[in-house]
Amino acid sequence: MLEIIFISILLCLTLLFLSLYVVQKGANKQLIAKTLETLLIHQLTKNVDKSDKDQSNEDFLKFVSDSRDWAYQYIEEVQESINKFITDIEPEIEYFDKYGIVGSAFPHYDSMKKISGAYKELKKMLPEDYGKIDT
Repeated sequence: MLEIIFISILLCLTLLFLSLYVVQKGANKQLIAKTLETLLIHQLTKNVDKSDKDQSNEDFLKFVSDSRDWAYQYIEEVQESINKFITDIEPEIEYFDKYGIVGSAFPHYDSMKKISGAYKELKKMLPEDYGKIDT
């Protein structure tokens, strides 16, 4: 009779430990799944932040490059305009500088003197070698 009680207790304990094992195994699977999900979300967030930062850097570099190109284009257009103005006006200014004193009775003498000075200042804005062809 003692043997039956011992076997019954042993059987009950075995069933109890087996059921606890199965429950714990299910809980471990859920814990592992939640841990993996958290790590995956963290990694995806990290990658999104990195790609946003990369995109921001790329956009900034594009802005700098576009700005530089625009600035060079603007400088080139301004230099071309100044050069065209100098080419068109230079004969009149040289004539005034050479014969202006003789024509000081000319009604616009003071205006031409100011224009001549402004022309010379404007001409200084161009590089020395602007428009010269390298040979």
